[in-house]
Amino acid sequence: MAQSGPMKVKSAAEQLVDRLITAIALGALLPGQKLPPEREFAARLNVSRTTLRDALHQLESLGYVSITRGRSGGVRVHSTWGPESGSHIRSMLLPRWQHLTWLFDLTRSLLPMIAGIAAQRRTDEHIGKIWAAVEAYEQAAEDRDVMRMADHTLHSAIAEATGNPYYVSMDSQLRIQLTFGTDSLPYDTDIRQRALDDHRAIAQAIEAGDSDRAAELTLHHFVDLAEKPMLRLRERVEAAGASESG
Repeated sequence: MAQSGPMKVKSAAEQLVDRLITAIALGALLPGQKLPPEREFAARLNVSRTTLRDALHQLESLGYVSITRGRSGGVRVHSTWGPESGSHIRSMLLPRWQHLTWLFDLTRSLLPMIAGIAAQRRTDEHIGKIWAAVEAYEQAAEDRDVMRMADHTLHSAIAEATGNPYYVSMDSQLRIQLTFGTDSLPYDTDIRQRALDDHRAIAQAIEAGDSDRAAELTLHHFVDLAEKPMLRLRERVEAAGASESG
């Protein structure tokens, strides 16, 4: 029986390429969207600036981003799916699928609990912060950075309403891990409209002190807008892999 050679270990930049192609395919990063400045984006992704720079150059050569130099330049997402997307995403998702399954399980339990506790403990100040974030998301239009910040602020405000800083920290850490460090959830026009409706309904339930309703709405919000898109992406790359091998 022939022995295969040693498995090639991907560099940090190559692993980041897989992460970012997966985020792009999910819609967490959109065509035309300008990525954050290098220092900020590297910190968000928890990688060095050199690793990020190398990964972005690889993504440019593959056609996923365009890089413009100069004061008004930057990096913009160019394409959502390329000839090698399936391979990169399989490399990212499949070895980590058990980990992601555990994260889904934890999030389905934790986020509804946080929303329910927030409904019991919220103050007028908390309600003000929650509604301000809801309105900021609504007014963001197509500005993905503003939407990301408003969405992050909303979920943080809900966690803060529990009065327990550990819930705030856990909510933030789950979000980072589920979005591969981008802190941006999947997006399209249908998801945006659903998010707008969900945010307002969750805020209303928390303001009314309806713990059960707040928890139920939050569970459906997570499953439909975060977990299901990930499951659909896995099905897509597995189908593509079967087609390629066939």
